[in-house]
Amino acid sequence: MYSRRLDADDSVSEAEWKSRLYSWKTLLMCTVPLVAFGLGTWQVQRLRWKLALLDDVNDRMHRRPIALPLRVTQDEINQNEYRRVIVHGVFDHSKEMLVGPRSLEGEPGYIVVTPLVREDGSRILISRGWIRRDLKDPKTRPQSQPADPLTVIAFVRRATAKNRFMPEPSPEQNEWFSIDLDIMSKYADTQPVLLDVIQPDSVTTSIQSAKNGLPIGVPFQVDIRNNHLQYLITWYTLAAITSGMLFYTLRKPESATAKIRRLRSKAGRFS
Repeated sequence: MYSRRLDADDSVSEAEWKSRLYSWKTLLMCTVPLVAFGLGTWQVQRLRWKLALLDDVNDRMHRRPIALPLRVTQDEINQNEYRRVIVHGVFDHSKEMLVGPRSLEGEPGYIVVTPLVREDGSRILISRGWIRRDLKDPKTRPQSQPADPLTVIAFVRRATAKNRFMPEPSPEQNEWFSIDLDIMSKYADTQPVLLDVIQPDSVTTSIQSAKNGLPIGVPFQVDIRNNHLQYLITWYTLAAITSGMLFYTLRKPESATAKIRRLRSKAGRFS
């Protein structure tokens, strides 16, 4: 009689376990660790790609500067992004554009973009750097308005993707909230080429430039985000945790008969 009752309890427990094992809920639970593991593996591939990209960018940055061709194609821009180039010409301050507002170390200001007229009359855009907001009027910074020919050392940059949350520029009012290379090059009658002026590696030079109203260029380094290692650790950790939870949830319960045998065996060792 007692044995039959145990067998009945085991049958009920087994039926409940099988019902839980072959349910839609279990199927959905199984997808979580699989998807998390897949995303972690994808981040491994992304990490390898980003490290290779950083190595390539670092190699380009440290090559000797080259003269920028007078006529630049999009392929040349793509192949030489972050490469230092040398250009000669005269700034056309009448088409100066201020992009912003942009902050530098918490202080509001603007990025100065000015067309450069080269030896053959061709024109390109030069992102000269950041100025304080109170220097928005060119009359307050006469030293930033050179009229003589000059030489510029700058990074080649590709056009960045347009941010859909940014307001549309207003060329008629000379208002620019982001760098839109197509519209800016049409406004300034230039080639669709943008160079970033490099700031000398000197804090003193940067401070002096700011005091004199000269734009502060980009540093001789490139800040490319690389969070793929954190992402892959997160996804693999999630895959491990959810796998453990899944195993614990779906493990087959111990039968009543086996439990009694285990308890008797344990009690016998202490008798």
